[in-house]
Amino acid sequence: MQPWWLAFPGRDEHEYKCLDAAGISYMQDEEAGSRGVLQLHISKIVDVDVDLILTFPDLYPFFRPAVRLNDPEGTFKHHLHPFSGDLCLIGRDTARWSTGDTAAWLLTEQLPKAVDLGTLTADAERAADLSDEDAQAEPFTEYYTCFADEAMLLVDGGWQLPADANSGELDVRLSSVAPDVEGGTLGAVFGVTAEDGRSIGVLEGVHPTRFPHKILGRWQRLSAPVRHDDPKSIWQHARNLRPELPEAPREPMTPGNAHGVTVQITGLVFPEERAQRQLGDGWMFLVRIRRPGPGTQPPKGKGGRRQPQTGPTTTTALVRAGYSGRSDLTGRMPELEGLSGRHVLVLGLGALGSTVAEHLARAGVGRLTLVDRDRVEPGNLVRHATQLRHVGWSKAKAVSDVARSAGLYCEVGYHELSLGGVRWDPAPHHIDERSQQDGIAEIVDEADIVIDCTAEKAVGQALAWICAKRATTLMIASATNGGWGGRVATFEAHKPTGCWSCLELHLHEGTIPAAPAAPEEVGVQPVGCGEPTFTGTGFDLAEVALHTVRTSVGLLQNDVADGYPEQNAPVHLLALRDAAAAAIPPCWTAHPLPVHTACTGQHSSG
Repeated sequence: MQPWWLAFPGRDEHEYKCLDAAGISYMQDEEAGSRGVLQLHISKIVDVDVDLILTFPDLYPFFRPAVRLNDPEGTFKHHLHPFSGDLCLIGRDTARWSTGDTAAWLLTEQLPKAVDLGTLTADAERAADLSDEDAQAEPFTEYYTCFADEAMLLVDGGWQLPADANSGELDVRLSSVAPDVEGGTLGAVFGVTAEDGRSIGVLEGVHPTRFPHKILGRWQRLSAPVRHDDPKSIWQHARNLRPELPEAPREPMTPGNAHGVTVQITGLVFPEERAQRQLGDGWMFLVRIRRPGPGTQPPKGKGGRRQPQTGPTTTTALVRAGYSGRSDLTGRMPELEGLSGRHVLVLGLGALGSTVAEHLARAGVGRLTLVDRDRVEPGNLVRHATQLRHVGWSKAKAVSDVARSAGLYCEVGYHELSLGGVRWDPAPHHIDERSQQDGIAEIVDEADIVIDCTAEKAVGQALAWICAKRATTLMIASATNGGWGGRVATFEAHKPTGCWSCLELHLHEGTIPAAPAAPEEVGVQPVGCGEPTFTGTGFDLAEVALHTVRTSVGLLQNDVADGYPEQNAPVHLLALRDAAAAAIPPCWTAHPLPVHTACTGQHSSG
């Protein structure tokens, strides 16, 4: 494609005219021009000498130019990248820039504001009008370019370390560590202690089995972020500041440590912005991998001399902190804070149930119990929450793995169980050796809500009977053939609405309509599968699953102030196709479920 000045003829000349009119002195960089980049050296703005580089992006004028200060050392405390010298002249939101804006406007209107706000002293900052800058933090760790990719150590952003604690030990647990840290290292700091033994930070609610390899590390407090963008230099800077502190111990990199590789983990804590002009504790980690030398080489030939031994080698990596305390996660979805104490039982872990389980875990539900008897087949993956690595696993185990990965604080249990099966012999896959009625009743009693995604009429009817007896809310989610529609029905034990049998009677009579469905003959018999299955896309079926989650969350939050709102009807129908089978935007309709006059079951009077 053409460069922007050819794609928009006359735009570059317009920029030059605006710069000239504003009294800005500039010179084009010929070397950058040879690379197809328009870059200007700015030497004067009106009567003020400056040393700036202004670079137009390839997609100009849709995106703003970058303005760089040649010598970033100075009095800037904000709005300046400390390593590159890039100036922040307008907020990061791309809507702050219009295609009608010009480089001259940036330099004459925005640059003075950035200078004034970026060079405020602490005293002046308290009285300053900050309305010209976005209400957001400038965390210093955003500027480092030397962080190891695909590596992170989790901490709780809610920790407030005492001011008198300046160093101590870390209880670090790793789930994986790559040979060079980069490319697959994940761990969590489960505890922070001061030098006097005080526990000053605990990662609560995360089960240690998620991070099985324990490492003893150390931490130290810095008075300011380290202004080096190189892991070795950061390590040396920290050591020079507190040479009296012991180094972190060299711990086995992996259990067993057959190759003698050790790891040292040091946490650095320093003041960092958490909100606009507000400081808190920032974290990052130095991870040092030490490998032993290959040893003495054998002599070459008779009478040959042994080769000198090569010493151990140490590599240093800078690892990001991942802020993952409960408040860090719920801060993005405050209406869901009350879910951490809730328990949901999901039966049927196919296209609907697997997605329901995943998103309940993401939403912050504290405990999930999952039930299914089937295994994951490759064909399931087109509309299932699991991945290729789960093929061959039981669906119960595979979906529990997905849910654990999605919800850091979600406790997940599962049963590989076929509801309605007979007990020929005692088997470990049964809940226990008692009747299924008793076993299911026990796990129903533990749950706040039961969600049936089996698409099996008998299972729904049996669960409705058990849940009614246990006064537990039941939801039944189903999709229609072809994925043309779906239904989510809720049966709350203490509300004066109809029951499972009432719904069946209303559907039979048409007083509650059926959701759109493909003709019955549309289906598929997968090779190697013992029974046919319905057709339908994953993205259509996800509409039903996600609405099931939305509805269940509203029910779970109905007694929580400012919680996610509850739905206003017990039966919701989804239409994804019209009468002519044409695709339409997802359309949900809500329907009441009155007690049917022909139903002989027991119903709550409210």
